[in-house]
Amino acid sequence: MDFPPGDPSQSENTYSFRGSPTARSKPRCRPQAPGRRDHSPDDPCGAEDRGHAVRITRLFGILLAACLVTACQQIDPPWNLLVITLDTTRADALGCYGHPTARTPNLDRLAQEGVLFEHCFTPVPITTPSHSTIFTGTYPMAHGVRDNGLFVLPDRAHTLAEVLTGQGWATGAAVGSFPVTRQFGLDQGFTYFNDHITLAAEDYRGDRVIPSRGLFFDERPAAWVNDAIAPWLNENTSGPFFAWVHYWDAHHPHQPPAPFNQIFAHDLYEGEIAYVDQSLGTLINLLEKRGVWDRTIVVVVGDHGEGNGEHNEDTHSLLAYNATLHIPLIIRVPGLPPGVRIEQRVGTVDIMPTILDLLGIDAPEGLQGRSLAGLMGVEGKQTEDQDLYYAETLSPRLSHGWGELRALYDGRFKYIHGPRPELYDLEADPGELVDLVDRLPEERDRMRTELARFITDRASTGAAAAAHTPDDETLQRLAALGYLSTEADEPATVLEELRSDGTPPQDRIGDNSLMSNARQQINKREFLAARESALRLVELDPDNVNYQGILALAALGLGQVEESARIVDGMKTISPQHAGSALQVALELFERGHAERGLQLAQRINNSQPSAWGCYVLAEMHGRLGDQTRQQQELEQALELDAEYPRARLSLAILLARHGDGQRADEEFRKLIADYPLYPKARFNFGLFLAQAGRSDEALVQLERAVQLSPTYWQAQLTLLAVNVDLGREEQAGAIADRIRTQARDPRIGMRVEELMTMLGAST
Repeated sequence: MDFPPGDPSQSENTYSFRGSPTARSKPRCRPQAPGRRDHSPDDPCGAEDRGHAVRITRLFGILLAACLVTACQQIDPPWNLLVITLDTTRADALGCYGHPTARTPNLDRLAQEGVLFEHCFTPVPITTPSHSTIFTGTYPMAHGVRDNGLFVLPDRAHTLAEVLTGQGWATGAAVGSFPVTRQFGLDQGFTYFNDHITLAAEDYRGDRVIPSRGLFFDERPAAWVNDAIAPWLNENTSGPFFAWVHYWDAHHPHQPPAPFNQIFAHDLYEGEIAYVDQSLGTLINLLEKRGVWDRTIVVVVGDHGEGNGEHNEDTHSLLAYNATLHIPLIIRVPGLPPGVRIEQRVGTVDIMPTILDLLGIDAPEGLQGRSLAGLMGVEGKQTEDQDLYYAETLSPRLSHGWGELRALYDGRFKYIHGPRPELYDLEADPGELVDLVDRLPEERDRMRTELARFITDRASTGAAAAAHTPDDETLQRLAALGYLSTEADEPATVLEELRSDGTPPQDRIGDNSLMSNARQQINKREFLAARESALRLVELDPDNVNYQGILALAALGLGQVEESARIVDGMKTISPQHAGSALQVALELFERGHAERGLQLAQRINNSQPSAWGCYVLAEMHGRLGDQTRQQQELEQALELDAEYPRARLSLAILLARHGDGQRADEEFRKLIADYPLYPKARFNFGLFLAQAGRSDEALVQLERAVQLSPTYWQAQLTLLAVNVDLGREEQAGAIADRIRTQARDPRIGMRVEELMTMLGAST
């Protein structure tokens, strides 16, 4: 069974250029369960087990946690913990928060069974720093993470996972997008951390077509996140566990899968949240079937909201209004009175202290939040009074070179400091529409002084250690997504003080919204509208290479290859900030018949800014031109830059198989499947390779798994049919043939079934 020209092993991988790999760093030093981490700054990777004393500590922690202080009821084993973080989710988008048309029955159920906090706020409307606060119980000026991509949570941070691993909990996580992958430090303390995310890695799954062209962060939909955490949960429900599940779907672009894209055609954001709720229901059902739901504490929290046009902000990250800071928080504790609603203001900084208090575990020093157990009605617990909460967005300065914003909540007032300060009375004006900064000068000055004191009191002298220089590929992706501009080529220094310099972000929010719209228009193939948006952007800032890149992609979509190439040629240098868009132009040139020019441009880009994706594109180009030696060299270079880039490893395995290097091909296939067990193309191509090698029994295992993962993967179905007949399993072959005939709508597939059955001499 040869690999024929044009078969799926080639056309579905070798000739598909779309999507860059998820950038990853080398594995971080993490504690091993169940060893307790020593949080000394001199021993950031955890101290060695100290024998009997440590074992006693673990045992004590588990026994203590078995007595949840509602009524000190004994539970064996102790409480499990499930934390669900909902990316980009406004509180008012959920039914339990009053949305009249929301379809969120599972979230509403949790609110009915647990405690809902009416007024919970995140300290930053950006994914990575927001999650850093959730899992450290500290504000950004303490943990040091201020923006996506430019900061890493430092090893000195005390994370919730580290504390629970040290107390004997099994700790596992599955995340849905690039900003919370391990390279940004959020894996600290987890013994299982699944962040296998890459664009179009599993594009045969029917859930969603993931955006192409590198226009948005790499992501995977909620159902795939469930697939990643479910095996770990099945293996770890016999003892106490802590699972973190991150759903990214509500983040733009809003493309919910069917039927939610049809039911919510009027509001796709609402459709995304309905889809996430369905996926949450699947996870709840799993825990119920495992018999652990009634001893599992569940925390559901948004990381930040979404502007949805309020204050002219379509998305988030640049302004500090409640549209992006007010988020849902629901905590369900079995045994507590159900349906409780708390009106007092709280923050995500309070989540870690609350969880540790509920579990009966002493909190590490330095937490800046408070336990909410008393507010929740836990017997014997008190919640200290606290009405001061802080928020910030430094992204306007760090990523765009504008001014930054810092805010303070105090009673009914909210003060936002920046190049143009604002003051709002939230009781009278919850929508923050009437600025009182000039009408109430005494209140303004008081809150400005209090805000400055708040920052100074909570800043960490070691917070700057979180800043790092991103690798070139990360910079490319951040720039293509609009997170970096030419006005901020280097990350600015963070000063823990009130600053008034720079352009007010409120005055530039329209630029960012226009950029976001242009990217989404390209993603939806609305190229004419995208061109108009890009032309307006270039008019605003003619030297901005990100705007030029969008214009080049829009021109390509309209078939204007020469115009697109002219725009790219006009970029005097290829820097990390615009290499991604330029590389897209190069591959489009190649695909549209300008092979030599496309190859030269791709080579120029990759010579200037080497990346795994650039090497992969070059490999595929060389393969199309018949230079398989150069193809293999580029694939191997891609894997040196990113050892977990699945498409490069799949192409390499296929190439090795065609060259007759069966042993190494086998090794590459097995490594790929070990890293990406849910990757149908890997399963199919490995099965095809095994069948060719005469290892039919092994081939069946891989092909059957490919079909399970993607029932409409017809090449896999047809190959599975052929192998079954080869083995003389005519009954199984007949069943597969009937299944294909019934399910396949394309008559050519049915014709191929009949040809195979006739060729192989099988009786139908």
